[in-house]
Amino acid sequence: MAYFNHAFCKSFLVTSGGEPQSTNELTAGQIGLFNNRWQFGSQTDSMPWTIAVGSFHVDSLGNKKDKIGNNPGHGGYAESVKTKGINAKFIHSIDRVQCDEGALPSATISVGSDCAPCGENLFLRVDVKGSPALRFLNHNAYSIGDSSGDASQGNVPGLCCVDDQEYLDPAVALAKAADMVINDPLISPFIKEPVAGGIDVTTGGVTVTYTIAQILDGTYTPSTDPTAVGAEVTAQLTVEGAYVDTKFGNCSFDTRDHYEKEPVSIVLSVLDETGDPCNDCGVATSTPGRMATTSGETVLRALLLTESYMQNPYNQGNKDSARIREIELSDDIVGVVDRDALYNVYRLQHTVPRYNNPTGVFDNDQYVYQFFVKCGDEQGEQAMEELFSTISNRCEEVGNPVIYNQALGICEGAK
Repeated sequence: MAYFNHAFCKSFLVTSGGEPQSTNELTAGQIGLFNNRWQFGSQTDSMPWTIAVGSFHVDSLGNKKDKIGNNPGHGGYAESVKTKGINAKFIHSIDRVQCDEGALPSATISVGSDCAPCGENLFLRVDVKGSPALRFLNHNAYSIGDSSGDASQGNVPGLCCVDDQEYLDPAVALAKAADMVINDPLISPFIKEPVAGGIDVTTGGVTVTYTIAQILDGTYTPSTDPTAVGAEVTAQLTVEGAYVDTKFGNCSFDTRDHYEKEPVSIVLSVLDETGDPCNDCGVATSTPGRMATTSGETVLRALLLTESYMQNPYNQGNKDSARIREIELSDDIVGVVDRDALYNVYRLQHTVPRYNNPTGVFDNDQYVYQFFVKCGDEQGEQAMEELFSTISNRCEEVGNPVIYNQALGICEGAK
């Protein structure tokens, strides 16, 4: 028995469940499991089953829109979206990819009490790498800031040494350099200071968090002897990723538009006055970010692809595309997906055997169905949990134990 190494994929958007008595009773986004007599139910003696989801081609009152311009030759839009016939014996997997808000990338740099000698500048370099920077600049970005300033003008208290002082307070030097790089116009779209503050100052073993502004405006009292025994001053800077994609609205949406799938990578380092990395002063760490899963952008493109398979193509790229999409009801699909939201993905994979296929290389077709449910949509999530639990039980009854994996981790590529 040979399996084609690619599964045909079909996508659905689910908002509710229930027990509709027929597919015609399904409301927009309502899901149901129907037996081979097209009745609601999942008895194992009435396989194959069909999973159907109500069409979103409805008006503001919920009435189904089935035809274009009252032309009977252009209809069928109210037809529910259905799977192939599903036999519990041939189900391979059912699982869920939980929505995830992701995590911002971050980077830290720590400097010791003797890292800012009087008469020298502390240089801080930040590198921003990855897809966002490459798309913005066509190359990775970097910026160098330093601790220079004129304390006589009162712009940075404690930035210049007093008589007999050997070292600047590292918190002041680091904050001045950080302020310069964060406000660099090439770097500022990609990094930001944490809301709670970006400078952790440790004095004699006690750590206090300040914002960069508080260090520079006099709120923080700098030390004139940061290397004093028992009162050593060290400082740590933390920055986070801040890149936000720009995108068009629904009216001009195009499936070919780019949307970001990769967070930026941030690297901090301390340089000496020759521009070489200073390995003796500055301990740097970088924490990679994680993109949110699964975005509405991904969901919308998957649903439009399924619509195309159903002979409802999404018109784009022409000067009249917006009008054609309104005529052909494509706007119904675009409008129902929240592109700024995240979605849970429920997946079912099964095969449909070809019992009489003597000349074919492969005698089984594979199908994967993706059911998208908006994060926080309790009705939709409950409907899918009940459906997949029922299917798992039926698989057990026919000797095909398929465990419903309800805690599947983030799947690579499911961005």
